[in-house]
Amino acid sequence: MYEQQMRTIAIDELKKRMKTRKPYLLADARSLTNFTERHIPGAVPIPANEVEELINSFDKDLEVIIYCGGYDCSASTIAAKKFIEKGFKNVMIYRGGIKEWAEKGNPTENNY
Repeated sequence: MYEQQMRTIAIDELKKRMKTRKPYLLADARSLTNFTERHIPGAVPIPANEVEELINSFDKDLEVIIYCGGYDCSASTIAAKKFIEKGFKNVMIYRGGIKEWAEKGNPTENNY
C-alpha cells in the first residue's frame, strides 16, 4: 500500500517545485527544536510524532513533500505513512533532507 503511494523527489525537482505557484505543503518531520535551528525555506514543522494531531488542518488534495535530517533519518517515512493513512494521495519524500539541502549550498532559515 505505502510503496505505491509514497514517491521520492530529488533535490532538483524540489527546487523546481518551490518556484511554481501551485499550492503544496513542505513538511519538516524533524523535532521542533531542529526545525527552529535550521529548515528549508517555506517548510512547516510537522514532527513525525505529532502528525496525527496536526494533519486534519490540511486539505487532502494538497501535494505533500516531507523531509527530515537526511538519508539516515526515518522521520519523513513515518510521517508520510501517516499522511497516506489519513487519505492524502500525493505524498512525496525528499530523502536528502536538510543535510543534503544545506550541503548543496541552498538557503536555509531559522526561527531565532
